[in-house]
Amino acid sequence: MNLSAFVGRWSFVLFGVGLGVVFAVADLAQGVPPINALIAFAVVAGYGLALTLLRSRSETVSALAGRPVDERWQDASLRAVAASGLVGAIVALVGFVTAEATGHDGTEFAIVAGAVGLAYIISVVWFRVRG
Repeated sequence: MNLSAFVGRWSFVLFGVGLGVVFAVADLAQGVPPINALIAFAVVAGYGLALTLLRSRSETVSALAGRPVDERWQDASLRAVAASGLVGAIVALVGFVTAEATGHDGTEFAIVAGAVGLAYIISVVWFRVRG
């Protein structure tokens, strides 16, 4: 098996392991007990591994792993991403308004809401120009 085939098949796991390492290192840098950092790593890496191992047994799991099996699942995945973005934008806006209304700093929420809005605008322009 060549390297590109290996990476292609296991890319979701490799991403999960990399993200798990980032989470664990961030935890350790904050002085969190090593067992908690290990748990953070195991949850993220384990999720990627579980989905990769089970994706051939379930179309739903395959879609969750980023490999929809057909156009119907690809459409469902696209709609789920859109719904997730909408929920993220609403949570960021509600968090910002709530923070401001209670006298707290809502900068983090404003950054997330701004990033979601900017990504939407750029995406609309990008896909309009390309298609």
